[in-house]
Amino acid sequence: MKLITKRPRTGSNRLAPNHCGFTLVELLIVIALLGLLAGMVSASYQGVANASREARTRSIIATIDSVIQEKYESYKYRPLPVEIPDMFQPGNQTGTEVGFETLATEASRIRLMMSRDLQKMEMPDRWSDIVVGTGDPVRLRAAVSPVVTVGGNVVGARSSPASRRMMNVSWFGIDRVNTNTADSANVPSQLAAYRSRVTTVPTVEHQGAECLFLIMSTSFVGGTPAIDAIPDTNIGDTDGDLMPEILDGWGRPLMFVRWPVGYVDPSGVVDRTTADDFDLFRSDYAYADTGSPPVSSAQATSVEGGGKVRPWSIRPLIASAGSDGEFGISANPWNSASELTAFDYRSQWGWAVDADHYGSELPGRGAGIGAATHTTHPFPDPYLRNFVANNQSSGVFVGRLPGQVLPTSTALEDRVDNMTNYDLQADN
Repeated sequence: MKLITKRPRTGSNRLAPNHCGFTLVELLIVIALLGLLAGMVSASYQGVANASREARTRSIIATIDSVIQEKYESYKYRPLPVEIPDMFQPGNQTGTEVGFETLATEASRIRLMMSRDLQKMEMPDRWSDIVVGTGDPVRLRAAVSPVVTVGGNVVGARSSPASRRMMNVSWFGIDRVNTNTADSANVPSQLAAYRSRVTTVPTVEHQGAECLFLIMSTSFVGGTPAIDAIPDTNIGDTDGDLMPEILDGWGRPLMFVRWPVGYVDPSGVVDRTTADDFDLFRSDYAYADTGSPPVSSAQATSVEGGGKVRPWSIRPLIASAGSDGEFGISANPWNSASELTAFDYRSQWGWAVDADHYGSELPGRGAGIGAATHTTHPFPDPYLRNFVANNQSSGVFVGRLPGQVLPTSTALEDRVDNMTNYDLQADN
């Protein structure tokens, strides 16, 4: 038998080889789909990561706020050394004067001054609140009425404002009669603890977050240091000045403003309409409900327009800039040109002695010990009326107060994602 084999044909009839790859169009489609999936995964991851950072930030702010708020509320009932009527030394007795006494209203004013001074020293939000000099106790002065003898009888001259004297109050080492300066060594124990921990010259860039660290590290909750409740990963030194800062979930320093008098709370938690003479945080001796004070008065007009700075409860502000890293608000006062990061409250606490502030109580408040004349008296004024009055332009304050929206085109947008302790209170 003869085997017959067929040869493969050549030319146009040759068998085509098998193809195992993709065409260019198919490759482009696959790449596009992979890119789309990667974008979806990335967006989902970013969303989860941001949610995690937000949750951690809220937890940190809530932890700090509980410590700050407990300290803040304590000033309402904290015992302060105001005694009536023998808290003043009768240092300038003349003629029939046998001593001095203070009215109950004046004692209330002094207690308000003490409370604010303690807040500055124990809840600092800037280095000038801590360092020797600008961080020392203020010199408190009070108007006292002479106790005189009339026909052999001892009589108080309460009804004669013109006969009153301005005298020093004993307050953290300040001599009652003869000394007009504070004793830098005699300060509240917590301020002394802050000073002992400051071993370098810190910068003012993130001073609020650094002050928060000092407050938390010297406060205790249930016998445990409050700082232990802050994760180690949220404590850092981003500005390299060797002073730790408390960081938010994005690793950025928090903002802390003790008296955010320029802050407009979007949640409406703080009532800014009512003054209350019986509430330490809603009373203010510069406030008058009628009339418009002159520009020269320390009772300056409100930066929000339409009225004077009205006393309200100034709850400390703790804030994170959120995911965009921009606060959109100021932590420090501004003059007409720039933010004053090195601002110190002590230099702005001059208290004008005029009828706008004291009315019928004015007589006698200009005379001091030894008949000295005092045109101003230190008064812890969180509302910074003196600062505003000194920085007015054509009768209108063009700067910014702590917590106020910055004068930039993106400020309102920047503050949208801010996270604050005010928000937490509104949620509750």
